[in-house]
Amino acid sequence: MVATGSEIRLQELAQQIFDLVAQFCLLSPRGRRRGGDLKEIEFLALSLLQRRESLIVGDIQRQLGVLPAQMSRIIRSLETREHPLITCRINPHDKRKIDVALTADGISAFQDYQSNRIGGICDLLGKMSEEDHEDLQRLLGRFHDAVVPPTFE
Repeated sequence: MVATGSEIRLQELAQQIFDLVAQFCLLSPRGRRRGGDLKEIEFLALSLLQRRESLIVGDIQRQLGVLPAQMSRIIRSLETREHPLITCRINPHDKRKIDVALTADGISAFQDYQSNRIGGICDLLGKMSEEDHEDLQRLLGRFHDAVVPPTFE
């Protein structure tokens, strides 16, 4: 099968987006994590929970795309901190399932992590013109509609 010009252009655009996301992630603060700092995967778990009152462990695992053993480590890490970020309870409708919910400290940790990342993005956006901001906002709206499932809103 021969790729058309538009298919090649889509591949190039996808590669540019991938490279940009990778570069942005590399710009994020790194180095040794201090005790209690969130790992990226832990933040993603908190992000999923922030959108819902609670989720079942298996649902979080599937959305994160991790193996059960890794999910267990994530849950344990978030639950066993000095100030737990999540609570786990047996699901009242199915005793085989565990419900996970954010604690007040979990909400705070999520917001702190998110605001640090947003600050970095603002610094980068500050280097662009207002016209570029408007173009980017319009395109991100379209991209959002294509990427985010309606149930996530």
